Amino acid sequence: MENMPEFNSDRREFFRITDSVYLEFSELDQNEAERLVPIIRNPVHNDSSEQKQKLDSIQTNLSHVIDQINQTDRDIAKALRLLDEKINLVSQSIQLQQSHSDKRDAVDANISGGGMAFLTSDAYSNKATVEIHIEFQSSGSVIHAIANVVSCTKVYDAPKETPYLLRLIFSHMSELDRNLLVKHTLSRQALERRLSKEQAEH
Repeated sequence: MENMPEFNSDRREFFRITDSVYLEFSELDQNEAERLVPIIRNPVHNDSSEQKQKLDSIQTNLSHVIDQINQTDRDIAKALRLLDEKINLVSQSIQLQQSHSDKRDAVDANISGGGMAFLTSDAYSNKATVEIHIEFQSSGSVIHAIANVVSCTKVYDAPKETPYLLRLIFSHMSELDRNLLVKHTLSRQALERRLSKEQAEH
């Protein structure tokens, strides 16, 4: 999907990445959308989300401490970063094992904190409202949002199973999910830059 057009190209407040994600989405009528808006803006904080918030807080504090240690002993700081990375990989592996995502096909999407674009089997009318769940393969984290259709056009060189390019702009999302989404795009972008740099060096 290297030739996928960028969505919402006049907006530049968010970084964009191309990522392979799991999607569940469906069109909403006005009543359904109105019912969902307060739920999405203020999601019920279950045990899982509370634990995630605590883990995020610990991660932030740990990163700060490692940065401080790095000023006096780089070897210890490096060892702590490697240990932290190892723990994160184990955690992601456990989350993926608990996920049912392996029963679905991943979708390549152009995505940012403001919206996304991907190929789909069905056509949607402009300004249609869509409820969407986005699951990241790398972490198993799920974003829940309401989005508006910017455009849905037929792409003649696309696979016949998914001939339409659907472009969405997020209209409603919790701050927690928005921050998670932006953090994911920044992390992916940093990874891509690091890999490109390593390839250039070799």
